[in-house]
Amino acid sequence: MKFYNREKELNYLKTYVQLEPNSILFVYGPKSSGKTTVMLKVIEELSKRDDLVFFYYDLREYATPTKEEFLKIFFEKSDKKYLLNKLEINLGIYKFGIEENFDFNNLSLNDVFTKINESINAVVKDGKKPILIIDELQKLKNIYFNGGIRQNPSDFVTRTYSSKSLLNELFNLFVHLTKVRHLCHVICLTSDTLFIEEIYRNSTLKNASKYYLIDWLRKGSIKNILKEEGFNEDEINYCLKYLSLPYEIVDLIENKKLGLSVEETIRQWINVEADGLKYLIDTSDLDEGEIYKVLSKFKDRIKIDYKKEIKKLEMKYLKFLIENEILFYDVINGIIKPTSIIEWFAIREIIKSR
Repeated sequence: MKFYNREKELNYLKTYVQLEPNSILFVYGPKSSGKTTVMLKVIEELSKRDDLVFFYYDLREYATPTKEEFLKIFFEKSDKKYLLNKLEINLGIYKFGIEENFDFNNLSLNDVFTKINESINAVVKDGKKPILIIDELQKLKNIYFNGGIRQNPSDFVTRTYSSKSLLNELFNLFVHLTKVRHLCHVICLTSDTLFIEEIYRNSTLKNASKYYLIDWLRKGSIKNILKEEGFNEDEINYCLKYLSLPYEIVDLIENKKLGLSVEETIRQWINVEADGLKYLIDTSDLDEGEIYKVLSKFKDRIKIDYKKEIKKLEMKYLKFLIENEILFYDVINGIIKPTSIIEWFAIREIIKSR
């Protein structure tokens, strides 16, 4: 996908990774808002420098990983402490090195952290700055070391046995690497806003983390892009009412080449989203009326204030819509809105047709 105008976000992140590490940075935003694209552009532009080493892991490439899979994703067997990722050589992305004789099936959490520390320190010893970036970190939520979560088949009760949560312990390590030792930048990307809320409320991370929102494209940027792509004034003015995400522009350009008008393309998008939303509600076990009650808050407005406009009894319905990426909760700014402007029009459509 072509890289569209994100100069503000690009400059922020390029500057950030060149500062002294002092906190964990959470880059968050609605699904498909361009977080990964911007981050990869940062890596592409800065990896040419010989004083920065990027460790980048995109957990969306994998099904929810097991403990063993996590180890294979993060480590490469080698005689080096850090080495170029064989699948990402052109981008200059590295992986943590681990000795050939290490058995992935029998590593303890302490072993894992020792190896990560050794790799980070090897980069620093070489006079370079390590930058660890994890995309969709929340996918590691259910991995436990030295125990785990098991279900008793006789009573169907899920019990947690003596174990350590990989994610919780990773956060402790990240605080150590950033806030305490200033050795390594740690940047976590996510579109899971409920996960961001957990982090934001976590007292351990309160003074050791920063948050940066990559949101919808700005109207001025959309207008300039469409103009560059040969759209006429009427088409641009029509699109500005509906577009908010980078992939929509790509789809719009492709469909125009295929002979579809902007009106046809946008109408298709709204129909697809409205049908999907209706199906989601119809197949849910939650009270349909209550779901519609939450959605009706967006009938005439595209965003609402969480503190002022959400009641405690509405929380489970709100959570359902956030988990299914119908709504986006910006916990840092206390705002709730649809995940895109197209989604907003879809919400209004099903409210109107009910």
